[in-house]
Amino acid sequence: MATDKKKNPPRASPGLDEPYIRGDALPSPVAVEMNSDSAWAMWKEAHAAHEAKFADTAPMPVSSPVPISGDPRYAATQPAPLQGEHGASPDAPRGPKAKPPTVDDAMLEARKNNRVCPIPARWQELYQMLPDRKNNQPTPPLIGPSWLATPSLSKRMCLREHLEWADAKGNLDPVLAFLKQLPEGEWHHMGD
Repeated sequence: MATDKKKNPPRASPGLDEPYIRGDALPSPVAVEMNSDSAWAMWKEAHAAHEAKFADTAPMPVSSPVPISGDPRYAATQPAPLQGEHGASPDAPRGPKAKPPTVDDAMLEARKNNRVCPIPARWQELYQMLPDRKNNQPTPPLIGPSWLATPSLSKRMCLREHLEWADAKGNLDPVLAFLKQLPEGEWHHMGD
């Protein structure tokens, strides 16, 4: 049986305002350059008219019209003292004041080089540094049989709990110093 469907031949190129039908040739832009010499001349004329509004650049005169002493409407500038009102001596270090470390700072140190947590013996030392421990609060470090059964992310979460505990008790500085002094070999890493 023959089908009665006839394939419509694709249209040559529909106009930009006509809808595109599958099979139509894609329209292409047509660029026609007209009056290029006169258009360039008009541009040069417009540019010259714009530039005519401005004076030519000239060097600054050697003598300044305003006296060196300054504007008479304002008082003379007084030098600032070397020691400020707050008692800062000139030898005091300058720059931003050191801010106390945060849990995020400690976690940056703990996660450096794909670290998870200290090895069990060193983690136990860190746990002993935490103040006000009682009734398994915070959660003890994952050592012994729980070390092997616990995934790395859970170990990292337990370490974060210890860091948050130290921060809440005002003891984050020594804990962070302890973490920073640990050699890389005393850290458990992802994939170990």
